[in-house]
Amino acid sequence: MRDILRTLVLLVTFVGGIWAFYTYLRNSRLRRAEWLLSVYEKFYEQDHYKRIRHVIDFQTSELDKLGQGLEAGGGNELVELFVDYLNFFEFIASLWRLRQLSLDEIRMMFEYYLMRLTDFEFIMRFIRAQGFETLRALLIKIQEAGQRRPC
Repeated sequence: MRDILRTLVLLVTFVGGIWAFYTYLRNSRLRRAEWLLSVYEKFYEQDHYKRIRHVIDFQTSELDKLGQGLEAGGGNELVELFVDYLNFFEFIASLWRLRQLSLDEIRMMFEYYLMRLTDFEFIMRFIRAQGFETLRALLIKIQEAGQRRPC
């Protein structure tokens, strides 16, 4: 009887441990998804980056103004907004380097806007000159990954 009770306790403990681990993984994934949603909302749904996204995406007349401002060393509102934009992506790149975000997650959420940065040489010059090294490394990695990705 004692052996049966001991076996039963071990079995319940084992099943309980598995259930606790499963619950931990599920809750961990849920918190990560909530965190990724907050990063997504910060970039796409809040107004802070909207103007720069529009300028870069549609190559409005402000793109020339941005280029001139970057070449002149900054100082205008558009350049300040753009530096905030780059700082956001430098943060994302830092999370990638720290292995808090995977390359796939970054590509799914931000690849288009990251690759738009590489479409303009004056932007890439600014990124190199201002020391956005982690962002540059991420851009290179995304370009490499995109070349291997089938259509």
